[in-house]
Amino acid sequence: MEFNLEITKKSYSVLMVDYRPEEGKKYFVYGYRHDEEKWDFDNGDLLFVLDEKVQINELKRNFTVFDKHQWICENCFTRKDIESIRADNIKYWGWNTWKDLPDNLINKLQNKILAGVTDFSWKNVESLNNPSKRFVNFNICTNCMSNEEIDGKFSDIINQLEIWEHELATKAILEGNEKVLESYIAHNIEIVETGMKLIDTQVKVKDGLIDVLAEDKNGTKCIMELKVRTNDKNLIWQSAYYQSEIAENIRVITIAPSYDEVISKALKNVKNIEMKIYSLDEKGLIQIESLDSNPTLKPSENNTSVLANAEQDKAV
Repeated sequence: MEFNLEITKKSYSVLMVDYRPEEGKKYFVYGYRHDEEKWDFDNGDLLFVLDEKVQINELKRNFTVFDKHQWICENCFTRKDIESIRADNIKYWGWNTWKDLPDNLINKLQNKILAGVTDFSWKNVESLNNPSKRFVNFNICTNCMSNEEIDGKFSDIINQLEIWEHELATKAILEGNEKVLESYIAHNIEIVETGMKLIDTQVKVKDGLIDVLAEDKNGTKCIMELKVRTNDKNLIWQSAYYQSEIAENIRVITIAPSYDEVISKALKNVKNIEMKIYSLDEKGLIQIESLDSNPTLKPSENNTSVLANAEQDKAV
């Protein structure tokens, strides 16, 4: 290890290690001086560049060592409050996207954030890769800022993050990704109706799965069946059958980009049915409206076989 440990200890007690595999798998070690009133997280003194992890372990025996890619409250760090940084169960402020956003869209969201949010770096967006979290970290702990302070400081950023999230989801839905449509509606359930609450998705019933099960503001359960195609004949028997597996007093909401004319006529004969469509609003984002208020029907290519095929599919 090509440095004088004792000389380094006279000026520094806290080190930051930045491992860079793209630069020869080197460990860049930065130090923060005792005599500085405040520390700047991104501007430590570069002390040395190391090749082996064992060298980092030796440093840990003599210094407080942090990994630059770990979650660290930058406010605590600026104040040199090392004890708070190292405390157990520390919590961080941030923003959650919905966990079912596909990986390719997560990558695009990360790129948008890195390019569009000043002072954000990889450590802010790395946890988006974790399917159980999908978290953008603001690098501020809950001890340093209240909820109101976070809202004041990050409200514009949060609004922009939500816009990017909606834009990416909209693109995937318009390309025919039914899984994204389901996840998007589950995550933004009030887009269907104000006061709606999500119960669950992919609810198992005999011989099938309900896409989305929710409850309206009056406490009535709502079955939602979603399609990204206009002529999906399964929609007919699913709408009729699933409600019999839940309860009599129930709403059945179908959501599609439009409806084949014959399917639309058949659905109107299903009790408790409400047909809705999704389209783009003036901002280019997904909106959901009643079919009655915005009729969108597609001529059927096979006016005689849809019902028969639907019954056959049900039997299968």
